Parts: sequence; structure tokens; C-alpha cells
Amino acid sequence: MSQDPNNAQNPNDFEQMLRAILGDEAAQEVARAFETEGIDPNAQMAQMFNGQDFTVISQQIQDMLGSSGEGAINWKIAEQVARETIVNKHLDKLSGTEGDAARDALRTASLWLDAACELDPAIGPNLAWVRLDWVAHSLPTFKRLFDPVGENIVRAVSESFDIQIEHMPPEMRGMLGDPTQIMGKVLASMLGVQYGAALAELATASFGTTDTGIPLMEGSSAGLVPSNIAEFAKELDIDYSEVLAYVAVREAAAARLYTRVPWLRARVLDTVAEFAQGIMINTDAIEEQLRDISMENPAAMQEIDLSGIFSLDLSEAQNDALARLEHLISLVEGWVSEISARAVAPHLPNAVPMREMFTRRSATNNPAKHVWETQLGMQLVPRQIRDAAKFWQLAEAKLGIDGRDALWNHPDLLPSSEMLKHPEEFFASDSASDIEAELDLFLEDLFNESSEGSSDIPHEPKFGESEPFGESESGK
Repeated sequence: MSQDPNNAQNPNDFEQMLRAILGDEAAQEVARAFETEGIDPNAQMAQMFNGQDFTVISQQIQDMLGSSGEGAINWKIAEQVARETIVNKHLDKLSGTEGDAARDALRTASLWLDAACELDPAIGPNLAWVRLDWVAHSLPTFKRLFDPVGENIVRAVSESFDIQIEHMPPEMRGMLGDPTQIMGKVLASMLGVQYGAALAELATASFGTTDTGIPLMEGSSAGLVPSNIAEFAKELDIDYSEVLAYVAVREAAAARLYTRVPWLRARVLDTVAEFAQGIMINTDAIEEQLRDISMENPAAMQEIDLSGIFSLDLSEAQNDALARLEHLISLVEGWVSEISARAVAPHLPNAVPMREMFTRRSATNNPAKHVWETQLGMQLVPRQIRDAAKFWQLAEAKLGIDGRDALWNHPDLLPSSEMLKHPEEFFASDSASDIEAELDLFLEDLFNESSEGSSDIPHEPKFGESEPFGESESGK
């Protein structure tokens, strides 16, 4: 087959890629070795990647194999895959009018919430994003969540790969150096592609910073992605402006909770990390794949299927972490649902059906559910959202708005999962007295610690400080 001599970047040119990695002489030796075996390396390359994945990896492969090897996941590739996926398939724009409408909705939401909530507004600016902005702001927390998983995967695959190295031709081992090290870097690249695609999937469905069930954005702001909200509104028989207003209230309420309750975001993320660190990899499935792969084929490493490699059996510690996480997110979502309903009731005619719709979405059809399940092996289903909403409604009736929101002052003041099923018992006379006493003691301790200039309450770094944001048009 003839080639266009001007096409210097043929995506199926196996020898060209090897030259970039190994140099001319070694690349020619490897190519001759495969020709002797009757293998067409260019055909193998065509099967290894689709156009998008190959473009990303071919641009990074020399850096990848020449890097220091720090980290189990190549986050440079992950970010590039996420961005290129959005640019190629889901690129959105944000006009000045649309951005102003989103920020105005958040400002109005804050005013409505003042009458329904004791917590102060988030101190950062109100933000309107395109999907690429969402990726940029969510990536640091995404790394924090997935690095432990990537380390477990790389460790398990590398251990299984060590058994297979003896089948690799000595000549190839000599030219490629340490095959285990290269395997680790290839896996880092593959995981980067996989997690980049997951990040893009979330970016195309998220309304703001917290509706994935996990607070992904650092800082103290509320943010909206108008294009995703508009896509969602098309499925409803409700005007976009009303949907935008309702989503803005939910986003602003969640932002208040996560930025004004200093221990909350750290507790959620630490519990996810606790679950992730205990993830077990199905090494039998990996070893079976490696046995079926010819180590003489350079495409073999890329044929490893990383989907479905999580062990289905969770440890006792993981089950406990998952139960605590689901309970905490149920309490958060129940509070956001109840406070948002109170705030919008005098203003939005479709407030009641939208509340029901968002409750179902959070409990059963959250777009992040697929990502957490496939990428973390975690079936995150906050099953007690309705019970939690009823609890917060009763808490306001029994304690008032101030007393209701004061329950967030410390995790020990919140109801247990069992208490959510019987909230009346939580507010029984004896329990109510205990709650009031605990609140008084907590506030006394807090005052004393503040006067001494210290506090033992865990909180996010830079809590209470406004963080600068980029001067992009969408974030102004």
C-alpha cells in the first residue's frame, strides 16, 4: 500500500512510534523481528486504538516512557482525554447573556435561602461554567479519589505480569529495558485514558459542584453548568428559567453546607478514600488475560481489559465505610432537598414536582452512579434521602431553623441511620434535652478554643478564605 510522503504523522506507523521511543537502530531490529514472525505491526496498531485514543497516547508516549514514573495514573493524559472528548463530542459555549442569567440565578437563590437557612452563603464568587471549566475545577479532587485505586490496579497487574515476563524474547527484554517498569507506565497511560473518559462523562451531566453525590470542587463558591441544565430542561414540561432557578437554589444550599460546615467535605472525601484503599483486584482475571496474550506482540499490553477487575466481595471495613458514606450523603441530600423546597415554595409554581424529580434522580438515576460503580467499584446509593428530608423537616418543627442547622456543628450531633427511620425518637423529651445539652457544651468548647486560637475540628485547607479563580469569560 502506498503512503502519502507528506503524511508524516500516519497514526498506524508502528515503526515510526518505535523510533520515537527507542531510536532508529533498535526500532528497526524490533520491526524485523516481528516481520520474521509473520506479524503485521501496523495492522496490530490499527486494532489497538480508536482514532481519539491513539492521538492522545501517541502524543504522550515518548514523555510517558521517559518520565520518572511518579504516580500510578498519567493525569496529563487523563486531562487531555477529558478535554478532547468534550471538544470533539460535547463542546458547549456560554454567551454573556447565559452566563449572566446563571450568576443572577445564584444571587437570587442566596436571597431566597436566607429566609430558610441559618448557614451563611459561600464567600467565593458565583460561577458559570462551560464543561471544560467543570473539568478544570474538579480534576484535583478527582485525582485525590482515584489515585489509591490506580495504585492497587498497577500493583496487581504488575505482580501478575512478572510471571509472564519469562515468555518474552530475550532480545526484546534487552532493547526495552525493564519490562515491569514499562508495563507500569503503559498502565498509567491506560488508566489516564480510562479516567479521563470518566471525567468527561461527569462533565457532560453535572449541573454544578455537588450533584454527583460527592463534592468535587475545592474552594468556597457555587457554580453552574448552564448547558447541562438546558439539556435536562428539554426533557421536562417546565420552562428553562424555572429549572435554572431551582437548580441554582440547590447548588447554593449545598455550597453553604460544604463551605460553612468545616468538617463535612473532608469527612466525605476521607470516607471515599477509606473505601478505595481497601479495594481488592481480581488477580485471577488479570492472570487469565495475560496467559492468553502473546508477549511477542507489542499490542498485547493494550489488550488488557481493566473493566470489571474489582473484586465483588467487599471487606467488612469497606462495607462499613460505604454505609457511613451513604448515610452522610443521605443527610446532606435530605437537608438540601428540604431547605431548597422551603426557599422556592413562594416563588416557583413547579416547585413540588421538581423536588420529587430531583429526589428520584439523586437516589436512583444520578449520572455519577455509573462512574462511581465502574471506576471505584462502589455502588453509591443514598437510600435514606426521603427519611433524611423528613428528619430535617421535623428538626425545624422541634428546634427551629437555628437549632436544626446547629446539628451540623459536629458529626456526633447528627442522627444515626437507625434514627432516621424513627425520627420522633430522636426528638423525644429526654433526647431533646440531651441534644440541647450537647449543643450548649459544644458551643462552650468552641468559644473557649476560639479564644485560645485553636480548634480540634477537622476542616478543609484554607477554610473560610476566598480562593482566586481564573479570568476566563465563563468564570467572571
